[in-house]
Amino acid sequence: MPRDLVAKKNTVKYAAVPALLAMLALSPAQASETAGTEPSNSLASAQQVFQNAWDQSPLSFTEKTFAKAAAQGYGDFDPVDAAVFDQNEPIIVYAEPVGYAFREADGAYNINLSVDFELRNMTGQILASQKDFAQLQNSSRKRVHEFQTSLQFGLQGLQEGDYTLMVRINDLNSNKTGSFELPFSMNGPVE
Repeated sequence: MPRDLVAKKNTVKYAAVPALLAMLALSPAQASETAGTEPSNSLASAQQVFQNAWDQSPLSFTEKTFAKAAAQGYGDFDPVDAAVFDQNEPIIVYAEPVGYAFREADGAYNINLSVDFELRNMTGQILASQKDFAQLQNSSRKRVHEFQTSLQFGLQGLQEGDYTLMVRINDLNSNKTGSFELPFSMNGPVE
């Protein structure tokens, strides 16, 4: 994170304290009159700094892990205890991309991402791959910065052993691409 961004965030954080103290000093009637109005200048400024940092960031991930099941929402997932799977078990990857671009159209902000993957053995040999494995989209009247995906892979027939799953997410609204690798092991057949 750039040093000047941290300094601005700290400035915003402390600048809000006097405003909060001033609001606490208001009478209940005065406080209710000011509640529900526009965000403070400090908050609006911090939001703009955040959006500028977001726009300049590469496509990256705040979370990327194997999960026990598809997420119920942003941050609402249960990670696996160990990345060891049975042969007939679906493999679910939970990811939170950040830094993607928004395409503005008809009063909405659109997120448009595509997903590629590669399955590799421990020598780096690509055993399976697919471009445009999945399309991830969202449309909202506000920029959504808390976006998540649960990707399910059916890798039946894999022999017992160790593997790496590489996931690449491509931003269709910009030229940004981000990827990550998750190592895992496959159990032998159940007898």
